[in-house]
Amino acid sequence: MTHTPEKEAVIVTVKAVPSLFDELAAATQAMMPETREFPGCIEAHLLLAPEREEMVIFQIWESSEAQSAYLTWRAERGDFERLGELIHDEQIFRTYTLG
Repeated sequence: MTHTPEKEAVIVTVKAVPSLFDELAAATQAMMPETREFPGCIEAHLLLAPEREEMVIFQIWESSEAQSAYLTWRAERGDFERLGELIHDEQIFRTYTLG
């Protein structure tokens, strides 16, 4: 019997630097097509709350390994470093096994 990797859901809550919400939202939205096309990505959504200058990134991955490979790829490209300048507080990054 082979082990089937468990699907993983990721929820990231991000607060923008005051007055930079639109820029952060646009930059993140521009990254979504690449995220959705990344091997192992099942779903990727961006939820926006402009009145709180906050957004939530919601993703479902085939496995934690696929999600980890995605994070490594983004980091190597420098995407997180660029976005970091627009983020106010430390992001809240949570993963869940899909039941």
